[in-house]
Amino acid sequence: MFQIHNTQNGVKAILGGFNAADLQKKVQACQEGKCECECDPSMMQKITSIEVRSEAQGASITIEGDVNAAELEPMMQGCLL
Repeated sequence: MFQIHNTQNGVKAILGGFNAADLQKKVQACQEGKCECECDPSMMQKITSIEVRSEAQGASITIEGDVNAAELEPMMQGCLL
């Protein structure tokens, strides 16, 4: 399961069946420009914070900044899934 929606300050994604620690490693690699996917550096510059949390059915990622779900969904699916 992958759901992403806009919030007041950015976006929130729910990733069912994923481990929060594994996702945190992937997110950190993208933030450092060391990811092995097609992470857009200009998109990463628009992000002010990323929080990965463990959820009952997997993990959630809350991203704050000048971003929206339509922009981030393709990048997140390519990099995280």
